[in-house]
Amino acid sequence: MPSTANIASLTVRRIEQRLGKTLEIPPLSLTAQKILQLRTCPDVHVDQLTAIVESDPALAAQVMSWAASPLYSAPYKICSIEDAIVRALGFELVMNLSLGLALGKKFSLPRHLQQDNISHWKHALYTAALIEGLTRQMPRDTRPEPGLAYLAGLLHNFGYLLLAYLFPPHFALIQQHLQASPGCKPQDIDQSMLGMTRDDICVTLLHLWNMPEELTTAIARQHHPDYTGPHATYALLLQLANLLLTAPDRAAVDEKQLDQLCRQLQLQPADSWQALDRVIAAEQALRALSEQMGHA
Repeated sequence: MPSTANIASLTVRRIEQRLGKTLEIPPLSLTAQKILQLRTCPDVHVDQLTAIVESDPALAAQVMSWAASPLYSAPYKICSIEDAIVRALGFELVMNLSLGLALGKKFSLPRHLQQDNISHWKHALYTAALIEGLTRQMPRDTRPEPGLAYLAGLLHNFGYLLLAYLFPPHFALIQQHLQASPGCKPQDIDQSMLGMTRDDICVTLLHLWNMPEELTTAIARQHHPDYTGPHATYALLLQLANLLLTAPDRAAVDEKQLDQLCRQLQLQPADSWQALDRVIAAEQALRALSEQMGHA
C-alpha cells in the first residue's frame, strides 16, 4: 500500500495532468506556520503559545471566547490568554483549535455558502470532540497522542474546503452531482470527475506543509476499514466517530461494524455510546463554537 508521501506526489501529478494546470501550493498563514513549528519543539512552554495567540488579535479574541464557552469554561474568571490556556482550555486544545481556525480562515467557502461553512465546522468539531472522548476511554498503553487524534477529527473533511478553494468550477459540478444523487459517496464522485478524491488532495497539502504522518495517515485511511499499517489507530478512531455521528439514531448503527471497531481499539461498545452522550450533552456549546469558526 503506498505511503502518504507517495499519495501526495501522485496527486500533484494527477492534478496537473487531469486539470491541465500546475498546482500552486497555497502558503500557510504566519500564525499556522508558528503553531506547526511549536508542535515540533521538544521543550515548548506555554509562554510561547501565549505569544503566538496574542500576536493575532482575531485569534486572541476567539481563544477568550472559547474559554468563556460552557463547554470549556473554568469555575473562575479568565482574565488573559495565559489564563485561558492554563486554567480553562489546555495547551493542546488551544494549539489545535488555533491551527484549525487559521486553516479555516484561509480556506473558507465562498460567502454565498456561509451556512455550509458553519455546517462543515460543526461536524468537524463534533468529530474531534467525540474522538477526544473515545481516546480517553482507551487503555493508557494503546492510546494515540490525544492532540493529534483531536486534530485528525478537526481536519478529517478539510479536503471539502480545499476542493472549493483550489478548484471552484469542479467543486460546483461535484456539488450538483451530489444533490442529484444523494446516496452516492462524495469520494466516488470526486474520483469519477477528478481522478482523485478530496482526501487525496487534503493529504497532499498536509504532507507538503510537513504535517505529522499520524495526521495524514488518519485522513488518507479514514474510509479504509482494512488498513492495519502504521498509525492505524487514528484512522480507526475517525471511522468509529463517523459511524456514530452519521447514523440518524442508535438503532441505525451497524452493530457488527461497531463491535469490530471497538474491538480493534480495545473499547467496549458501551464506552463509545458514553463518549457520544457527552458530545450530545455539549451540543449547544459545540454549535456556538462552530458558528464562530464558520464566520471567521
